[in-house]
Amino acid sequence: MEFTYKISGIKVYSTEDKKDIIKEATLHIIGTENNETYESYLPLLLEEPSSSFTEFEEVTEGQVQEWLKATLGEDQIEENKKGLASLVGNPMFSKQPTRDNPQEKELNTRENN
Repeated sequence: MEFTYKISGIKVYSTEDKKDIIKEATLHIIGTENNETYESYLPLLLEEPSSSFTEFEEVTEGQVQEWLKATLGEDQIEENKKGLASLVGNPMFSKQPTRDNPQEKELNTRENN
């Protein structure tokens, strides 16, 4: 399984001397195998910035990924990856509707005359 990362849900706050400090962000771990994609996402709180503060406008997605991965820890990242890999071939997580993983549909709401 090939893994990639994505960031979403960045939440910031400001203090008297620092603007847009990242407090929380969501780390998405995305696993792809045989053209099927599986995703785990974890909203995480970040530590208060150290003396080396980077202005929000200068922060890259790669930096936030590294901060979140460090917060989560390598062991937990590996466990999430193993969990995603275990979904391959599992009928409960198939993209195709099956008896165990049916597709949800809406009824036509027009009235019959």
